[in-house]
Amino acid sequence: MWNNRIWKKRKLWVIIVLILCIAGGGYLYAKNKDATAKPAYTTGKVERGTIASVISATGTINPVKYVDVSTNVAGKLESVLVKENQKVTEGEVIATIDDRQLQAVADDAKAALDNAAADLERYRTLVGQGAVSQQSYDNALVKYQQAQAAYNRAQANLSDTTITAPMSGTIIGTPLKAGQTISTGISTQMIIATIADLSDLEIYLTVDETDIGNIKKGARVDFTVDAHPGQTYTGYVRDIALGTKGNMGTTSTSVVYYTVRVTIPTEYAADFFPTMTARATIYGDERTNVLTVPLAAVRTDKVGEYVYVIRDGQPVRTSVTTGITGDTSIEIVKGLNEGDEIVVSGDVTSATKKASSGGAPHM
Repeated sequence: MWNNRIWKKRKLWVIIVLILCIAGGGYLYAKNKDATAKPAYTTGKVERGTIASVISATGTINPVKYVDVSTNVAGKLESVLVKENQKVTEGEVIATIDDRQLQAVADDAKAALDNAAADLERYRTLVGQGAVSQQSYDNALVKYQQAQAAYNRAQANLSDTTITAPMSGTIIGTPLKAGQTISTGISTQMIIATIADLSDLEIYLTVDETDIGNIKKGARVDFTVDAHPGQTYTGYVRDIALGTKGNMGTTSTSVVYYTVRVTIPTEYAADFFPTMTARATIYGDERTNVLTVPLAAVRTDKVGEYVYVIRDGQPVRTSVTTGITGDTSIEIVKGLNEGDEIVVSGDVTSATKKASSGGAPHM
């Protein structure tokens, strides 16, 4: 009986010891694991170098020189002598309008002019003989001048029935077809054909007002088009529109946009069609020997911009002042020193030390 009690006590103590050992081992394992666990963020260094601001924009490719061909007279298109993609030269006849009615008007005007000229000559003789008053001669002169003006208008309208190319180039789009009636006196003229010089192209990029100040004439522009995937082309800013007809810039959802015209080198022109979409990167101001960090390192909240700096192995929030933004990095004007280790990306909330928003003194 006594031995049985001793055995039970020994068994209980063995169990207690085993439990303590397991608990202690688990504690040591967890502590060791915490000590060796990798942080949930990646770090980098503050570097010194060159940075250029970049602005992304989208636009369309357009010919620099083009013209919509129309006419000032109404009538039925008798013939259309060009088709889409056809090359034409300046002065070449591209269409004609049925001129029978206008020819009749011109003939009547010529007859009226000849009659007025004869009357004027007769009155000139009579006034010289004193047979009629000077006023009668003056009235005959006015009628002659009116007849001459009517004849000139009729001849101009008759001439306008033959439509010629005002410039050399390529027919863009489908021209009107023979048999269609041309109407005048409407708000939008009917376009018979569009001619463009496809050897000289440019891009119309839309840039909002927050970025327009960073763009200068002559700035480099890299762009791509969907028609040539993987190919990057380079052009240059030709001009920046100060506004559009009727208003200063265009607006959309309370944002003001301006058009930036980009020259496409002639050696690339054959690769593009008008109205293709171009996705561009405009390179603005460039600064050398400045502090830079990756874009992802700079964070923003209602207090301002900040970066997490590694101090004593812990990430500490530090306020910064930034400058121009590059393609993958951003300029640091104030708040960091060259060589500082910073958090580039990842979650730092669990490891962040409490620190003032200004961090330690810098610069």
